[in-house]
Amino acid sequence: MKKDRTKSVLIRLTEEEKNKLQEMAEEEEMKVEPFVRKAIFSNDIKKLSNKNDALQEEIKVLKQEIRTLKDEKSADRENWSELTSRMFKILDEIKEEKDEIKKEKEKEILVIETKEKKPFWKKFFGR
Repeated sequence: MKKDRTKSVLIRLTEEEKNKLQEMAEEEEMKVEPFVRKAIFSNDIKKLSNKNDALQEEIKVLKQEIRTLKDEKSADRENWSELTSRMFKILDEIKEEKDEIKKEKEKEILVIETKEKKPFWKKFFGR
C-alpha cells in the first residue's frame, strides 16, 4: 500500500548541486526524490558521524605525533648546536696552540740568529 505523501519540502540548489544530486541518484539507480528520502532517513548519517569521530581521533593522534617529532627535532637541533659550539671551541684552541707554537719557533729562530751574529769588528776583521 502506498504511503500518503502530501507534504513537500522545497530545497534550493545551484545548477551544479542539482546535477551532482542527480548523478548520485543515478549511481544508486534511483530517482532523485527517493534517493534524497533514503539519504535523509537512513543510518548513513550515523555511519558518517562514527567515521567523523574516528577521523577526529586519528587527527588527535597525528597531532600528538607531530608534537613529538617537533620536540625530537628541537632536541636534535640543540644537540647539533652544542656539538658545533664544541667543535668551534676546539678549533679555536687548536688555532691558539698553533699560534703559540709559531711564536716559540720564531723565538728559537731569533735566538739562533742572535747567537750566529758576530760583532761588526769580528765580521770585518774575521776574528
